[in-house]
Amino acid sequence: MEEFDNRLENIKQLLSSPSRQSWLFGAGISFGSKIPLMYPLTSRVERIIEENSGGKEKEILAVLKADLSDDCHVEHYLSHLGDLLAIADRSRNQSAYIGANSYTSEELRRLYLEIIKAIGGIVRYGYVAANANRAIEEEIGSAANPIVEIEPHYKFIEALLISKSNLEQRSKTTFFTTNYDTLLEDALALHKKIVCDGFSGGAVGFWNAESAFSNAAIDSNTYHLYKLHGSIDWHRDDDLGLVRARYGTKYLSNPANIMIYPQATKYVETQKDPFANLFLGLRKTLMSVQQNTLITCGYSFGDDHINSEIESALRSESNQTTVIAFIQESPKDGVVINKTLDAWLRCPKISSRVYVAGELGIYHNSTTPLAESDASKYSWWRFDGLTQFISTGEVS
Repeated sequence: MEEFDNRLENIKQLLSSPSRQSWLFGAGISFGSKIPLMYPLTSRVERIIEENSGGKEKEILAVLKADLSDDCHVEHYLSHLGDLLAIADRSRNQSAYIGANSYTSEELRRLYLEIIKAIGGIVRYGYVAANANRAIEEEIGSAANPIVEIEPHYKFIEALLISKSNLEQRSKTTFFTTNYDTLLEDALALHKKIVCDGFSGGAVGFWNAESAFSNAAIDSNTYHLYKLHGSIDWHRDDDLGLVRARYGTKYLSNPANIMIYPQATKYVETQKDPFANLFLGLRKTLMSVQQNTLITCGYSFGDDHINSEIESALRSESNQTTVIAFIQESPKDGVVINKTLDAWLRCPKISSRVYVAGELGIYHNSTTPLAESDASKYSWWRFDGLTQFISTGEVS
């Protein structure tokens, strides 16, 4: 009990420290806003392809699924298609094989773009999968009837920045996210915070990362937001380049041009703009010689490239980054939390700078949780639970 209290106090001090603070978010924070997690998203994309796409796209998707392992999801589909497109583009006959079947680069590209278009619509307007065990009926958002809610993000920003205005003035807070939705930047704006996401302009913005991020550095009311996997309102236009666009305009309206990349995309994609610039921002923040706390929520540590950037910072002799991961444990085949966090907690070189706030307690220097009692279960790994913890300082 005393050891738990000590670790809890350490986490509170890190969260309220006047030093630099960085947040890394993943899909889990948008679940309460009616944006699906990866496997329900995958099922919905598959159904959209089945209902709305041509016979060849349906065929390729079926063959692709059969070629991949059972635990693959839609981001793996996109990554695999990206690999096949690279092979097709290099080949003499402009085609690639999936199993025994050969498909042209044009056929593969059509499916890739159909998947991108489907993801954009789902994330933009929302989707809730049916769950009979929890008496949840399916909800499908649309342009005429969007169902996405901003309240969870709004309350989080209020707890983090508004209710602790003294902390806001004393610290530099930066946000990183792998999510495609716009809820985080919308919540910041609704709280009258200026958001720098690498674009300049108005409601329609143009990619201007070097200038935009530099100009925002001195403004205490401006927050850097790095969308590491792109966004549903980013469009790649042949003539205009990368543009942040309004919904529902005639121009910049092709949903297949949405600029998003899956987390499983090969490392080379992060070497191209805009992703090269976004990952440079992550690297600079993590490798700063200043004291820095990186807090994660909704992020499952499934992106090897992001994980490697964090680990490089933790292993650097001069680095002062501390990680706090709010995450639910996923025990399986000897894994306690997940493979990445388990390895960090067991590594003598970096384990002292890694805290995990899980459902079963606090992990620090060990994969054995510290809790108030053996029966304790905590909700701070959820986005709403984290918001409550920040607001009240009480664990529940």
